[in-house]
Amino acid sequence: RQALDPAARTDRDLLDRFVATGDPAAFEALVRRHGPQVLAVCRRVLPGPDADDAFQATFLALARDARRVRTAVGGWLVVVAHRIAVRLRAAERRRQAVEARHVGPTADDRDVSWREACAVLHDELDRLPDRYRRPLVLCYLRGLTRDEAAKELGCTVGVLKGNLERGRSRLRARLGRRGLTLSAGL
Repeated sequence: RQALDPAARTDRDLLDRFVATGDPAAFEALVRRHGPQVLAVCRRVLPGPDADDAFQATFLALARDARRVRTAVGGWLVVVAHRIAVRLRAAERRRQAVEARHVGPTADDRDVSWREACAVLHDELDRLPDRYRRPLVLCYLRGLTRDEAAKELGCTVGVLKGNLERGRSRLRARLGRRGLTLSAGL
């Protein structure tokens, strides 16, 4: 009975079983066992639904990096949850700061031409190759620094800078063909 009951197994046994076989019951047992503590850590750093996002990201990190967990699973989860929550809080603050500096039209001022220009911008951005679009989105829409974006993309800052410049250049050319210019407002 103990061999079949996930509650009777240690964290290490459950993690090893998940790594070896991909057993969802073993992973679920770890989530049930450590979920309340992870959620509490996330909620101490982040308010509301952002804490839920950090909670999910923590267990996604466990699923992705389970082979590399060498310490106690509960401790590893708490450390990862705290790091993720702090990063999400910092990203939210950066986003808010960028939005506060933005002096674009208010909702009342936005006319049809502004909405059309935004739609064209997003349309052309979506048509860019992934290696140019992703850096533009991370740096200009999500507000990440170049270092953070490079880390998220798994490349060097130099490669990211080059892809940003080439992406801006391509986007500027595409928008120009459609009668728009790439300005600070866009």
